[in-house]
Amino acid sequence: MLERWKLSSLLSLSIFFIVVFIVTGMILVNYLVTVQQVKDDTRILQDHTEQVINTSFHLINYGLEIYDNTFNDEMIAGFGSVMDAYNQTHGDISQLDLQALSQSNGGIEIHIINRSAVMVQTSNQERPLLDFNAIYPDFAIFLQNISNTSGFYPDRIVAEYSTGNLTKFAYMPTADHKYIIELALARIDFSNERIRLNYTGIMDQIPKTNPDIGHVRLFRKNFRLVNNSSYNATRQERDIISQILRDRTNLEFEHPDRGEKVRYLLVDMRDERYGADMSLVAEITYHDRVLQERIHFLLIYHFILAGIAIIGGALLSLFISRRIMHPIEELVEDVDRVADGDLDHVIRTGVSVELLILQESVIRLVSNIHDLVQHLREEETKLLQSEERYRNVVETQNELICRFRPDGWCLFVNDAYCRFFHKTREKLIQTRFDPNQTGEEQKTREDYFASLTLEDPVSTIEQQVRGPDGTIRWVQWSNTVIPGEDGKIAEYQSVGREITGRKLLEADLQASETLYRYTINAMVDGVHVIDHSYTILLINTGFAAWTTLPPAKELVQQNLFEVFPFLDEKIRQEYEHVFATGKSMITEEVYDPGNGGVHTETRKIPILFNGRVEKVVTIIRDISDRMQAAAIQQDMNQRLEEEVKTRTQELEAIVQELDSFTYTVSHDLRGPLRAIDGFSHILTLKAEPEQGSDLAYYLSKIHENIRLMDDLIEDLLSFTRMSRKQIERSVIDMERLATDVVGEQVSSYPAAQYDITIDTLPAASADAIMIRQVMVHLISNAMKFSHQQHHPQIRIGSIQNEGTIEYYVQDNGIGFDMQYADKIFDVFQRLHPAGEYEGTGVGLAIVNRIIIRHGGRIRVIAKEGGGATFFFSVGVGHGT
Repeated sequence: MLERWKLSSLLSLSIFFIVVFIVTGMILVNYLVTVQQVKDDTRILQDHTEQVINTSFHLINYGLEIYDNTFNDEMIAGFGSVMDAYNQTHGDISQLDLQALSQSNGGIEIHIINRSAVMVQTSNQERPLLDFNAIYPDFAIFLQNISNTSGFYPDRIVAEYSTGNLTKFAYMPTADHKYIIELALARIDFSNERIRLNYTGIMDQIPKTNPDIGHVRLFRKNFRLVNNSSYNATRQERDIISQILRDRTNLEFEHPDRGEKVRYLLVDMRDERYGADMSLVAEITYHDRVLQERIHFLLIYHFILAGIAIIGGALLSLFISRRIMHPIEELVEDVDRVADGDLDHVIRTGVSVELLILQESVIRLVSNIHDLVQHLREEETKLLQSEERYRNVVETQNELICRFRPDGWCLFVNDAYCRFFHKTREKLIQTRFDPNQTGEEQKTREDYFASLTLEDPVSTIEQQVRGPDGTIRWVQWSNTVIPGEDGKIAEYQSVGREITGRKLLEADLQASETLYRYTINAMVDGVHVIDHSYTILLINTGFAAWTTLPPAKELVQQNLFEVFPFLDEKIRQEYEHVFATGKSMITEEVYDPGNGGVHTETRKIPILFNGRVEKVVTIIRDISDRMQAAAIQQDMNQRLEEEVKTRTQELEAIVQELDSFTYTVSHDLRGPLRAIDGFSHILTLKAEPEQGSDLAYYLSKIHENIRLMDDLIEDLLSFTRMSRKQIERSVIDMERLATDVVGEQVSSYPAAQYDITIDTLPAASADAIMIRQVMVHLISNAMKFSHQQHHPQIRIGSIQNEGTIEYYVQDNGIGFDMQYADKIFDVFQRLHPAGEYEGTGVGLAIVNRIIIRHGGRIRVIAKEGGGATFFFSVGVGHGT
């Protein structure tokens, strides 16, 4: 008995471990594969959501751009009167009456911007004068790029910086390229018109299509939220948005402690044609709650399967071992009965050979029977396991799964199907359950299933289903025919997926497209859209005003070059260039020359999807009137240039005469002035016995004014010599020069304790004597106007500005009002009383003359009571 017990136990344990190992391994692999598939589905849904955001916002932006450009003609008309007034003043903006010009142009605000991208004058006195270098550096670069050009530069309708009101902007450089005229058109109906095309509908639908999204926010370039301009972005949000707009890339931040992931998606809508950047940054917060719930459910589910497998393996091992040992026990009993002398038994005593043969036969018989039973059991086990796996897989799916006979009797439903229709499995199985549908919908469903055959067994249909609460939901069903043994349809299997969110999104997109088409047809310009094969996908009614084409709907799906046979190979090559490069193209040509011809401006604008140009929008505008006006304007400009040239020559002659006159007068004044000084000195010696008398006081005043007059003459001579002296350039050690000048000038103010900083200065190529005069005047001015401060500070350094080295002298003195910045470099211009601060008012004029002769530039930034900083460069020859 001991031997038999050990054999059966070993057999049971072996079978148990083998079954548990195989089943547990299959469950583990299934769990890992299922978890990975869930994560992949989540990532795919995320990518799809972001693609929908990008595509939808680009479509809306195209509609807004078309609307914004409808005001260009009104802006062009406004520029005409402003430029005429500017030309009449010969470029003196102080003589312009901007308020009157604004009123004559229907209230369009007029701003004047200098070449440094600083607003210097405006028709709205309540509007601050903005420095775009500080608030919009990229816009300042745009202004500097167009300052040396000519023409009209329209911009988009954007939120104005100071008030946040929606405003249409446009720009035009003046003919002398000293300023850029900016027009600003603000209307109350901008908000009402543009709200028809907005991003709110898309933002509201996105969280409904992706359960992993917590919330979505949309930031503009000025850090304001779309539809919530009162929101004040945090410092961190401003840094993130600035980095995204600067690097033109997306950012992602993980927050494992909160179970969230925040993605900042750049919707890049930058257009080099406009100064305004319409790009948006979408902040999408993904939470992993749904994903973790699904993974947690899968883990529990597979743990339960593993427990069931262990228990089933134990029972199966006991069962199999028992089945194997039972025939042996029966054989032993037979042998025992024969051994006990039971002659009636098949195996008889004394017939050892027959007994052996019988024993072998019994063993073979038992073995054959055991093998047959074992095979049947294994097949049955495999069938049961396969059925169980099928049910387990089906039950874990989110799709709605059901199986039913052709007569409508339901054979199987999964949990998702029950939850969707709010019914239990018991109420659905073996019933003729049909979703709540109208008679027409039911008839459509019956006709659909009647169309399914064994030859065409798979098909898909989308249906509306009414829930118990009366709500209508859309479901996409994938139906499969399951044949029976008789070769006929035995049952159907339906797998459903709810697509209500997608249907709503499609409806919103269709509504947006409808509004887009209405907007296109309302335009005066001719607009059409083509694909790579030059097939017309959309064409508006704007062509009807100056062509004899058929109605627009008859031209859709026609070839562009067949509709317009006069379009030549050059036009085809232009379209090929736009499709290949993805860059817009603006051309001018004569349209429909066979019918008299219309001078047109054609804009070919690419539409990109996934980085590839799929379509091209063409906008054709009749510019015949504008071309005539341009010809007139060109003629006026030519006459103006000739007049300016003549006046310039006259002015140069006058300046030369004035320089000669100044030089002559200065020398002629020196003689009488010395005589007056000598006689006053003699009178002073005679008046010494009468010290304290009025005569001595008057003589001292005469002497003091003679000295001041002499200084004025000397400065005037220096100023005149700057026009005649030949510039001899050499390499100057600017740092050593600044140190020497500071050492010379600081002795003039022994009582002041200056804090002077001299940075490392690059060398300059200039006239050493003249540049020394520049440093002497600027440093002496800094000391003179800051020595009364409690802690006077002076800094001498350099910066890089637009690829040019600028040296600067900065002080914390009394400063001055920047509205006088343009006059400070004129001769004898003083911004402070002569009695309080010494000087003749010629020093900065000499500095300006020296810098101009070097081909450089000098400018100043100051604040009344807050010091001043003078910047200067020394022309193309500077630097080493």
